Amino acid sequence: MGPDLQDLVDEAALVCGAPATLEDREFNLVAVSAHNRAGDAVRQDSIMHRRSTPQVRKYFESYGIAHAAGPVRIPPDPGRGLLGRLCVPVRWQSVTYGYLWLLEDPESGFGDAGFAKSSVAPLPALLAVAGRAGIEMARRSRLRDDLGWKVGDLLSTYPETRAKAAEEIAESWSPSPGGAVAVISVRAVGTSDPVFVNAWRLPRTILVGSGEHASTFIVPLTEPDDLSAARGVTRQAFAALASAGPPAASHAPTPVAGIGGPVEGLVHARQSWLQARIAARVAAHRASTAPQQSRTVLEWPELGVYRLLGAGTDAALREAMLTPGVARLLAEGGSDLTRTAEVYLDEAGSAQRTAQVLGIHRQTLYHRLERIERLSGLSLDRGRDRLQLHLALTLLPGLGSPS
Repeated sequence: MGPDLQDLVDEAALVCGAPATLEDREFNLVAVSAHNRAGDAVRQDSIMHRRSTPQVRKYFESYGIAHAAGPVRIPPDPGRGLLGRLCVPVRWQSVTYGYLWLLEDPESGFGDAGFAKSSVAPLPALLAVAGRAGIEMARRSRLRDDLGWKVGDLLSTYPETRAKAAEEIAESWSPSPGGAVAVISVRAVGTSDPVFVNAWRLPRTILVGSGEHASTFIVPLTEPDDLSAARGVTRQAFAALASAGPPAASHAPTPVAGIGGPVEGLVHARQSWLQARIAARVAAHRASTAPQQSRTVLEWPELGVYRLLGAGTDAALREAMLTPGVARLLAEGGSDLTRTAEVYLDEAGSAQRTAQVLGIHRQTLYHRLERIERLSGLSLDRGRDRLQLHLALTLLPGLGSPS
């Protein structure tokens, strides 16, 4: 077990007599020391939101901190409301993992008087702390990468592979491996590219993996049947994606998520993962067809009939539901007849409610229903025929296009 990063930040503050923060290389707040005074607006905002804005990051990086050989002094900028600060890059084996920041504090003697304006004299004790922080951040980064690979094994189709992965993860994972967990699947609408969330933005107890066009989060639950922790992590992941920077285009992909049901222990995480994937797929379909009316996060316990999407492959389910009559209705009926059939079946065959929802005269509805029966070869007076058509119209859109 490596040193605690919070302890290292407190030590840096003690060494210099100045309030300190540690951020990762994407300017997410990792640890913060006690502050006798509020500092400037940038420091306050960083602590409040646990990250700096892209504008602040760009400003500080303009001083060359990402590639500097040693500490860099950022001078005060009254126009921006910035106090002076010392940036100590946190590295290990020439790789930058973050930045240690110390605010100038004239009252404590740490500031412009303590080092030259053009260059910063080496501060052995501070550099030693930064070096230890670099080793620890590298270790944690490697651990997250290693656990990310093990998450893939944890979701394997082979029981022995899942069992081995659960044992290996338990060696470095603080929650009980036998405790309740739930899996979250986050994907994007409008692209096949996977969604990546900076793992530093999430609690250390969250296992993070990616693949198959989605990111996966395994969340330990506080209670066996309570998904509150998973909902909280989903909100954090969405917030991290929203604050990652301005979208490249106005049609940037929209993230959606599915939350699987609770399961007992890491070894059973695959079951929750399969459920989360189905929920995310349904959320993605709804977001692409009715973005203004759709929820971007769906949970397995509330999916209802959409759970059937996990009963087989897309091809097998499509073959089962796309009977010749249903195929003919979809091909020849157009959007008016398809929509009419959906609403009529959703409204349990009530002509009055269907006409109201569609905004059409009841005679127009009857004419459409006759055409639906004629094209599909199904009778809307028979329960089995109605069930067949209802399932097809409900589930087929979630199966995507045939290959």
